[in-house]
Formats: sequence, structure tokens, C-alpha cells
Amino acid sequence: MWKYVISIWVLALTGQLTWAQQENLPNAQAPDSVIYKKTYGLRAGIDLASLIRTGLDDQYSGFQILADFRLSPRLYVAGELGNESLEQELDRVDYKGAGSFLKAGVDYNFYTNWLDMDNMLYGGARLGVASMTQELRRYDYNLDNEYFPIFTNVDNREFDGLSAVWLEIQAGVKVEVLNNLYLTANLQLKRSITQDTPEGFDNLFIPGFGRTFDTSEIGVGYSYGIVYRIPLFKK
Repeated sequence: MWKYVISIWVLALTGQLTWAQQENLPNAQAPDSVIYKKTYGLRAGIDLASLIRTGLDDQYSGFQILADFRLSPRLYVAGELGNESLEQELDRVDYKGAGSFLKAGVDYNFYTNWLDMDNMLYGGARLGVASMTQELRRYDYNLDNEYFPIFTNVDNREFDGLSAVWLEIQAGVKVEVLNNLYLTANLQLKRSITQDTPEGFDNLFIPGFGRTFDTSEIGVGYSYGIVYRIPLFKK
């Protein structure tokens, strides 16, 4: 009987000592209640896709800056700023489109990070605006039969002061590879809202939007790049 009494007394004493030690620890906190604060700051970088295409495609030139800023743990204000030009010689037309563009909107992170990770699997929306020029160098008259020769008109006209507006939906990822350094990639679906059309000619390329087609107001695009976040504060 004394053996059981001594065992109970030892267990009670051990529990009391453990409780006393926890009481003496400053700001003691249970391991499962640790809170990881999120870093807030400006994240900016460059689009590698346009730089690589510039180096590989003699008819294309482009540069784009990527940026975002965290508003809440999952919501970001985001945008892109850049310039592009495309010069093409096709069977029926030679043209060049060039200009600058700005896209601004928001991104929402659907990914739940583990512990202090800070990756993104996001969906976003942008309103895009472009200021551009279109140059028509040559075009062939469109004939629906093969019995008459095709007449070529050398025009060399330039239309400047043009603008275009579109709505863009993005889906992408941003992965932190080093502290505050991220790799990013996305796919883009675009719909034209309005555009200035040159007299007697159509916009064949809109900076930031891409190639245009007579039968559709829909465009697609992609981007992948590298960005760095300047940490400002945590909360």
C-alpha cells in the first residue's frame, strides 16, 4: 500500500514542479499557437519572357516591369509596365506596331502556406491601357479569285496617337526561391474593350495585348520572370 501512496505523491510533486516552471517562464506560449507574421513590402522585377524573345526574334522587341504590394495576407495590388514593338512581313501586308502599356489590378492568393512559407497560387484581374503607333508599309488588294493579278500598294504611312483598352484575367504562381526572391509565371486571357483604329487600316498588334484578329476580340499571353521584395514591415 505504501508503494502506491509514494508513487502518487511523486507524480503529484512532479506535476507541481512542471507547472511552477511553466509559470516562471516569461511569455510562455504553447507550441501549436505560434503565430508567423507576414512580410509586407514592394515586390518588383523584370519579365524574362520578353527579354528572351527579344534576343531570339529579330522582328520583336520588348521590356516589361512586374510589381505588386501586399494589402492583406491574401490580397495584393499588382501591375505591369512596359513597351513592345512587332514588325512583320506577311504575304499580304507589311506593318509595324509599337508603343508602351500599363496594366493595373489585383491578385488573390488561393494557396495556404505552411508555417513561414510565402508562395502564391493566384488568380488576378487587370485593366490594360496602351499608347501606340501603327505603320503600314505595304499591302495587297484582297481578291477572291485567282484569275486576276494581285496588286501591291506601297504605302509607308504611320498612324500615331492611338490607344487601346482591354480587360485581362491572369492565373499564375510565385515561388520564393531565396529570402524575398521569387520566380513567377502566369497565363493571360484578354478581351478588347475599345481601341482607336487607323483610317482604312486595322491595328494588327497592340503593345501589352498582342496580335489582333478581325474575327475575335480575344487575346492570350504569358509571362515568366524574377522579382525581389523590399521588406518594409511585418504583421
